[in-house]
Amino acid sequence: MNTWAIVNNGGMVNIGEIDRRQLLKAGVGGVGILGLAACVPQIPGLDPAPVDWSCGVASGLHACDAAVLWTRFDPAASDRTDVSWEVATDPGFAHIVSSGSAMSDPATDGTVKVLAEGLAPGTSHWFRFRVGSRVSPVGHTKTLPAPASSPSGIRLAVASCQNFAAGFYTAWRSIAERSLDGVLFLGDYIYESRGSVNVLLGDVRGDPSAEAVDLDTYRAKYRMYRSDPDLRAAHAAHGFAPVWDDHEFHDNHHSGSLAADPVRAAAAYQAFFEYQPIWPTHSDRIYRSLRFGDLLDVSMLDTRQYRDPNPEKDLLQATNGGPASIVHDEDRTFLGAAQKAWLFEQLGMAQADGVTWKLLGQQTMMAPLRAVDLDEPNFQPVPEHAGIYFNLDQWDGYTHERDLITAFLHDESITNMGVLTGDIHSFWQASIHTDMEDWSSPAVAQEFVCGSISSTALGFSSDLADSFSSLTKGFSPAFRWVDWKRRGYGLVTCTPDDVHVEFRTVDASVRGAPDRQTVAFDWAEGTHDVAVTI
Repeated sequence: MNTWAIVNNGGMVNIGEIDRRQLLKAGVGGVGILGLAACVPQIPGLDPAPVDWSCGVASGLHACDAAVLWTRFDPAASDRTDVSWEVATDPGFAHIVSSGSAMSDPATDGTVKVLAEGLAPGTSHWFRFRVGSRVSPVGHTKTLPAPASSPSGIRLAVASCQNFAAGFYTAWRSIAERSLDGVLFLGDYIYESRGSVNVLLGDVRGDPSAEAVDLDTYRAKYRMYRSDPDLRAAHAAHGFAPVWDDHEFHDNHHSGSLAADPVRAAAAYQAFFEYQPIWPTHSDRIYRSLRFGDLLDVSMLDTRQYRDPNPEKDLLQATNGGPASIVHDEDRTFLGAAQKAWLFEQLGMAQADGVTWKLLGQQTMMAPLRAVDLDEPNFQPVPEHAGIYFNLDQWDGYTHERDLITAFLHDESITNMGVLTGDIHSFWQASIHTDMEDWSSPAVAQEFVCGSISSTALGFSSDLADSFSSLTKGFSPAFRWVDWKRRGYGLVTCTPDDVHVEFRTVDASVRGAPDRQTVAFDWAEGTHDVAVTI
């Protein structure tokens, strides 16, 4: 069967004679594919960037009958402009199902964000923007399935951490080519620090940007990151559900950081909401849920703005005494009271509604990364869970609240619970137990840490990365998989019977390099049995 693509100029291209990667490299403008059973969009790299729409287009996962649509009309950064938009169920826009207009102006740096409503559930939609005769690239998005529906499968990409200088966005090109129901982005979309090239750490391209400290410089970071054609291709191909981590503001920030520098915090948050396809447009709340019929419920968390401050030093700290022992205090919070109550309510509703799988999309690793256990045996009074921890910026810095989470999952019989994590620039997999120091205690969740798009951990030294992977695999708990060397993303496929997770890795030093499956995990419904395939 021939598959035809409709390009921006209205022409037709028979792509049945060329492969996906050739089409993406062709850069012919916004393209959607018609005729594939899964309605897989093929969005080209948009390279060079289209005139007037240099940041491309994007969409956000929102509801079964609505999607967030986004673009930036460059001239509107200096002059108010009325921008029209339309959504269709076909890439040629013969069947327009929603349309309207929005004002773009300097107050939002020329960005445009709308909530397109009245859409059909679980359906592919194509969208575009227009100012007079100037038409944006075409984007593709999918609405969530109806709450009462029973999808046979949902496939999501999971990504985080995309330092611009550290590598090309090769992983985004691979994600753009895939048939997906959406993308979960778990933070560090930009890096606020001054740009540079650190050859010793394997940086591969220049970043001339200044440190982001105010609204203008945070906006400049987002524009620079969106200048990458592979990132624009992924945004044009799939709906995103983004949350922030620390580098959208500054490294390792917490509630105390926000209070100490409210002007900078407000600028960082405003730029995030201007440039990300998330609704509402002005808010400081990003935690929210996404329901994919009775198959999957995803809770997207904010583990940054509500957390109590970390110890002054958070790497390789002993917590049996001294300043670092605060991490075991019972009144210490990671999520904040309101978000924690919301999460418990959300998970309880999903379980009561008979939703098969529940996933958390969150920033920092939940499984303990503890090198030495210092509370067993107890020769002197020490806090519960005391140890020497690798990184107290993670859930390890909030051990009591982690215990509350695992106890809730156990006591409320929340089944088929998964945790999807970013932040640490590496790949991990482990079971989460009610007592992470007692392997015989009940398992309540499975965690998958899904690597980084480009940010480097120890990949600049293969020997060091391999040694550290072997070392940390034996930390508490015993991890099924640790990989400090590679970069890439996670691919999560949920069916009524199981969850299949692939860690897809790429060579981020080469634009256009293919991805490959490094490891896969198969997790059977109703169990905590995880089969590993290498």
